[in-house]
Amino acid sequence: MFVSSATAGIYVIKLEKWFDNTTMEGLPLLLEATGRCPPDVGGASGYAEYLDAISDPAHPEHEQMRLRGPKQFDPNVVDRKSIEPAVDALSEIWKPHRRAMRSK
Repeated sequence: MFVSSATAGIYVIKLEKWFDNTTMEGLPLLLEATGRCPPDVGGASGYAEYLDAISDPAHPEHEQMRLRGPKQFDPNVVDRKSIEPAVDALSEIWKPHRRAMRSK
């Protein structure tokens, strides 16, 4: 799991397969994504309430909740443009670093 403070999102990264000759160059890659990161609406319980309210125009908090999130929010649409920079940042974090030789 990777938490991005830039997007306040939590991403689960699943390592499918690793080969002995695999290098870290250009890794990780975003192969697939499911769902969309929720807007800041108060955690998991707030997100469930948010989804109920925005999907039901008769909901008493529909208008208020609709204004809290993005103009058009579909929880099933993946926003790859916001996820890919966080995945790309992992390349920098995960790349092997040369160890400095200590002189004796």
